[in-house]
Amino acid sequence: MPDTPGGHTIKHFKYLDSARGIAALMVFGSHYIARHFQDKVNVHYFFFLFNGNDAVSFFFVLSGFVLSYKYIVLGKPLDVKQFYVSRVFRLFPAYFLLIVVTALYTTRHYFDTKTLTELFVYNKDGFWNEALLFRFHNTLYYPGWTLTIEMLGSFLMPFYIALAMKNRKLIPYFAVVTLIIGNNLDFSYLFFFGIIASAYYGEITGETFIQTKWYKYKYLLLALATVLFSLRQLDSVLPFGKTYHDLTYFLGIDFFTYTGLSCFVFLVAILRSRAAQRLLEHRFLVYLGKISYGIYLVHIIVLEVLYNFMQKYVPQQHSPVHFIIGTIVCFFCVVLAATAMHYWVELPFMRLGKRITARMKPSLIISGDKDTRDGNSPL
Repeated sequence: MPDTPGGHTIKHFKYLDSARGIAALMVFGSHYIARHFQDKVNVHYFFFLFNGNDAVSFFFVLSGFVLSYKYIVLGKPLDVKQFYVSRVFRLFPAYFLLIVVTALYTTRHYFDTKTLTELFVYNKDGFWNEALLFRFHNTLYYPGWTLTIEMLGSFLMPFYIALAMKNRKLIPYFAVVTLIIGNNLDFSYLFFFGIIASAYYGEITGETFIQTKWYKYKYLLLALATVLFSLRQLDSVLPFGKTYHDLTYFLGIDFFTYTGLSCFVFLVAILRSRAAQRLLEHRFLVYLGKISYGIYLVHIIVLEVLYNFMQKYVPQQHSPVHFIIGTIVCFFCVVLAATAMHYWVELPFMRLGKRITARMKPSLIISGDKDTRDGNSPL
């Protein structure tokens, strides 16, 4: 593998892909249970394992790390226009196809010219608002709000990276500021957690990290992070009460605040632990990571199709056997559909994006030197 000017080796974090794949499966599992079995089988506590609501925090934290790594750690210059084009071709085509397919499926019972005209021409039910990720309009695909945040985070990322290149000590301060401001900045603090891991990657993965005060309490921090990640589910089992919720609402704190912190701890732990990396580098987990975006996109429509099929052809017996068999069938179908999405949609458009950016003229370039990134250069 070639070395970069910063002395780090260019590499692909397969184990982080696997972690993303596991997070996508948690989202799939939570929606599967909630859609099919939540009121039929005693699976309430499964949500502690399939905590899909908060798995999205890991997506944003990981995006902050992965998108900033090669610029902050490897020292590569960032061309803003090329970065934007690459992100659009990476995220948007597969999402747009999903919205179109979902819209067509939901109108299948009254499929005619009038219906299609109302939907695609007159923007019935805000189809184009949702298809273009505009103003958090999510009717057809309710997890789509996360894609809006991911796209907004991508557009803001060059500015975050510029801050880290100027002085990496700014990033923790901005993370605190965005935590105080709350979700008015579209979950920016979650991306900042990932950028912090990128800005301090050398220290996190270096030998001196074991001498820090944080490392001495690593198991306690991991245990605390696990609890924080499960607070939403704990609240559903043992409600924290009106006083707690009134206070957190006043402070602008929600469960994503806690899970963002916990996901940052998980990310640092993975970057430090070679044993965890070897486990996550299993071929099957790596493959799930490769198609993780597809899993996240297609699982809702696949579950809806299978549910309608079961309603029509399968006796309504919700026993543990039905739960297990249904889980296996749904998992297989989701993986199959995600594989098709990855190879037939995602990869072709990613390659197209690369060809377009390769022919683009340089635009606004963001770069920094080592002294600046270490925080030794004044603003």
